[in-house]
Amino acid sequence: MRPTSNRLTPLTQPPGPALTRALTTLDEGEEWLLEPRCLTAEPPLWSPGIKLGVRGGSFFHVTECFGPVLGLMRADSLDEAIELANGTPFGLTSGLESLDDREIERWIDAVEAGSLYVNRHITGALVGRHPFGGWKASSVGPGAKVGGPNYVLELAHWRPSRDPAEPPENLPADSANLLDRCLGRLDGEQARILCASAASYVRAWRSHFSREHDPMRILGERNVFRYRPCREMVVRGESATPTGRLALGQTVLAARICHVPVTLSLACGDAWPSLADQPGLAILVEDESALIERLHATPKPERLRVIEPISLETRAAAHEAAVTILDAPVLSVGRLELRWYLREQTVARVVHRYGNVMKVAAASP
Repeated sequence: MRPTSNRLTPLTQPPGPALTRALTTLDEGEEWLLEPRCLTAEPPLWSPGIKLGVRGGSFFHVTECFGPVLGLMRADSLDEAIELANGTPFGLTSGLESLDDREIERWIDAVEAGSLYVNRHITGALVGRHPFGGWKASSVGPGAKVGGPNYVLELAHWRPSRDPAEPPENLPADSANLLDRCLGRLDGEQARILCASAASYVRAWRSHFSREHDPMRILGERNVFRYRPCREMVVRGESATPTGRLALGQTVLAARICHVPVTLSLACGDAWPSLADQPGLAILVEDESALIERLHATPKPERLRVIEPISLETRAAAHEAAVTILDAPVLSVGRLELRWYLREQTVARVVHRYGNVMKVAAASP
């Protein structure tokens, strides 16, 4: 048998402080399975390293180190492994090797990353199969995946030209109740637009956003594109005018349909008492200093939907806290509006073994 080998190319630049520490330092409980060595300084070439005993919350666990060093962690259960994987500020890719469908479904539902891989390697995203992008600190901006169905939409500025005219029918009970509460503060044209928005949002949710999509449909693989609710959203607006109440009503309906908890941060007006008991909805009348504190709270919101103009100071605070600002106009077209409330995720899964294709539920085309 011929020995195996690999070829490791030099780093693109000398290691920075984080990577230098990862290549040269062991923290408590760690040991080298394979200790890296600096072979040449120019170009910067290091032999690979493998660390054993990396602990949860340690430097190497929570720090992104782009270089030839691998850390191994031990978990006593799948749930503990998921907790370790989710315990980092990053969420680009994650992978699982398992033949237990129960483990696979548990892991897919719980792990926090933008690109998931099951029973296959976790690099080498292919155009058309694996739209690329992450979650948390592995994503900047609204998070539309490169090569996905919403990427080009982010390159355009959308504004309403005419509103859909269909009345809301067959709304979920909680959404219908919320719509009635919002309509109590609107009349005339604003009420008609809100009703049409609700109808469009529900239709877009049922026909697109609530479904898994596998446009490639490759035999032996599942390459699913799907949406997951944002963790929490803050909406900055005002309830003092009919126009302001319309935009707020649209955002809370969109969030409810997408199952996203939302806090209304109102610059002026009242706290909309008729919505006070709505689940998953908090309403506050506050100045921008209080809003800035909210952006830095723990846990912090994931996105800030801006209806009322905000100051440069608030924008700077949101950027510092890594909270995405969404200041596009609120639209009554569900296919365009609902994407702001959802995170995109791909799941690439090999479903063949030893030449046999396993039975796995197919996604919608």
